[in-house]
Amino acid sequence: MSSFQKLYLLSVLIALACVKPTLAQPSNLAGFDADKDGRTSRAEYRNGLVSESMKFDKNRDGQVTVSELPAFARLPGVKGAVQKIFKANDLSGDGALSPEELAARAEVRFGEIDTNRDGFLNPAEIKAGRRGR
Repeated sequence: MSSFQKLYLLSVLIALACVKPTLAQPSNLAGFDADKDGRTSRAEYRNGLVSESMKFDKNRDGQVTVSELPAFARLPGVKGAVQKIFKANDLSGDGALSPEELAARAEVRFGEIDTNRDGFLNPAEIKAGRRGR
């Protein structure tokens, strides 16, 4: 996978934590499947999303700010909405997303796409979530 592809995927992962459910989601969350059982648990989703998102923390201060996300700001469906996304998900109002804030959003989003309520995301749920259902 090229550096650009990795950056793009990481940007999409942050979008999962931060944006409305109607935005596209990746069809494959295999990278979050830590135990390699073919499905993504709530903890795997939360931990994977936070871990991947924090890779954007360029100054290593434990938070991700808008200025650290230039590639994210150019994504389709996100362009022009970065400030709105941050404001909606910056629970502390400090202009940055902490791991705790990202985890809180991941918990909400997981609940939205785990439609069969079994505590795991399967390919059908991921696909439906990508369509905003």
